[in-house]
Amino acid sequence: MHACPVPSALVYTVVLGLLLTAFFDLSRIAALGIIFYLVMDVAIHWGVWRHLRDEIGARPSILIIAIIFDLLVLTGFIWVKVKADPLVIIVAATVMLAILLVEVLFLRRHPIEAPHQH
Repeated sequence: MHACPVPSALVYTVVLGLLLTAFFDLSRIAALGIIFYLVMDVAIHWGVWRHLRDEIGARPSILIIAIIFDLLVLTGFIWVKVKADPLVIIVAATVMLAILLVEVLFLRRHPIEAPHQH
């Protein structure tokens, strides 16, 4: 009988949360969350625009406007944080780069196969 393994993303999230709590105050953790959320939102809108807009009936103009607004808010927030607390930007960039590298390595080992079309 095999035990159900804990999903690795859950483990990474808990470890990251513990590290953030140990080394950062609440305002810095919130700032990191804002940056990660806005970057993720842009990526999701971009992915929908590139790959799913016809399939789900999304209006390209709405997606592009959402991306532009997200980028405007992100740029303004980063501008303020660079002047007030550059460590937040350094940590956010480092974590995002680490996530990107881990994803690239994972996808090289486990390539996505194209679905079989009938």
